[in-house]
Amino acid sequence: MRRDTLELACDSLFIEKFRQAYNAVDGDLLNRAYAFAKGKARGPDSPSFQAAALLLDQEADAVTIAVALIAPLHWQGLADLEQIRQHLGREVAGTLEGLSSPFPLRFDTRRYRREDIGALLATMGSNPRTALLLITFRLLALEDAAGPRNYDLRHLAQETLDFYVPIANRLSLGEVRRRLEDACFHILDPAGYEHLRKKVAPIQAEDDKCLAILLAGVQRLLNNNGIQGRVQGRTKSLHAIRRKMNRTGKTLEEIMDRVGLRVIVPSVPQCYAVLGLLHTHFKPIPGTFDDYIGLPKDNGYQSLHTCVYPVRGISHKPIEFQVRTELMHAEAEHGTAAHWRYKRENATGVADVNQAQWMAGLVRQHEQAESAEAFIELLHRQVFQDHLVVFGNRGRIIRLAEKATVQDYLNTANVQVPWGASVKVNGETATMDRPLKDGDSIEIMGGDDSPGCQGAADFPGACQDPFDGFFGSPGSPAKAFTQGHSQES
Repeated sequence: MRRDTLELACDSLFIEKFRQAYNAVDGDLLNRAYAFAKGKARGPDSPSFQAAALLLDQEADAVTIAVALIAPLHWQGLADLEQIRQHLGREVAGTLEGLSSPFPLRFDTRRYRREDIGALLATMGSNPRTALLLITFRLLALEDAAGPRNYDLRHLAQETLDFYVPIANRLSLGEVRRRLEDACFHILDPAGYEHLRKKVAPIQAEDDKCLAILLAGVQRLLNNNGIQGRVQGRTKSLHAIRRKMNRTGKTLEEIMDRVGLRVIVPSVPQCYAVLGLLHTHFKPIPGTFDDYIGLPKDNGYQSLHTCVYPVRGISHKPIEFQVRTELMHAEAEHGTAAHWRYKRENATGVADVNQAQWMAGLVRQHEQAESAEAFIELLHRQVFQDHLVVFGNRGRIIRLAEKATVQDYLNTANVQVPWGASVKVNGETATMDRPLKDGDSIEIMGGDDSPGCQGAADFPGACQDPFDGFFGSPGSPAKAFTQGHSQES
């Protein structure tokens, strides 16, 4: 009786979420996928339903969730591709066809590990949804792990930190990445995890008291100035706290030295209006402002960051603000998952092109790396190290590690210089080993001394002017900027 009740509750929960969050066509696909999975899966706690629930929370698109519902059944031999194609259509079956069952990388020999990383990269790069699905099933495997921390589980956790976490970070899967990191931390060092959790708790409790006052005050400031928006508190994951302590040598109290708030508004102009209000009503700390709306990060992350001095009587710590739109927030927290749902129909998708180029570049860099260990080190440098900003052909923004060279730019941007072409930095012909500086402009000049455009054959949107899709109108960029973004939600 209890199991029947649980299944009924699960049915109602999924069907209601499908109805509320998706249009009629997508809702129909999800209902059919759910019914198909329910007829073959073990019960509401099966991997199919766990993965679908996680992706629903990530605001993923209907095809991705449908594949998550069906994939475990296909891997277990309970549903073949022809059945899936007949019941759910070609797009679901096609995505599933390129999605192999998740497997741990082999560590018994360097050759096997290298082969497995290459196979995993090829799978992730074959379809934008596959990386998200593989990361989702890996997270479930780690969070559902029970029993003693055996070697295989520790192996899986370390592999996740080495490989899956930087990929999740680059795909802007903020919430999933934090959960992956904390799950790995808990598996690899359960005593250290528990010790840090207990030390963080009283500091966080004190911060929460300040946050409650600040949240109400900032919300009132928005309301009084006619700005629709919402305000959230921000907390760091335990793994992020420990990583920063290890990297900087600072104490826990020094790491948790700021109170974090996030302001989310409907449009880009309102982001800058909120920034002005914050700088008017609080005292900004010099050197702490970053405009990631004007200069997005490599993974597409956009926000305004600023830090203000403590407010006497409320907080003895500086207050760190992030200001972003609803769309920016969805993509910062759910990244690739939300992108498919929020993507504009008339945009070619510059972010899609950049992500695809980055994944293709990883495959090439893996092939050229001396070993699997060297490739993992390169991957972490690309994703986590401090970056300088350079501008490629047609204004493409690329972030590189400090002391990067022209060759590093070509590798990261997945650009190849055609025969007879040259590379120019700030209008001057440059060698491959030339060091780059923040703000440098790099052009690939074709054999006829005209600007080249690499990647067009493999990535059709690569040569598009990024402002065309971003502003929504090729006619009047300034007008399109204010009109297009004022409707963003």
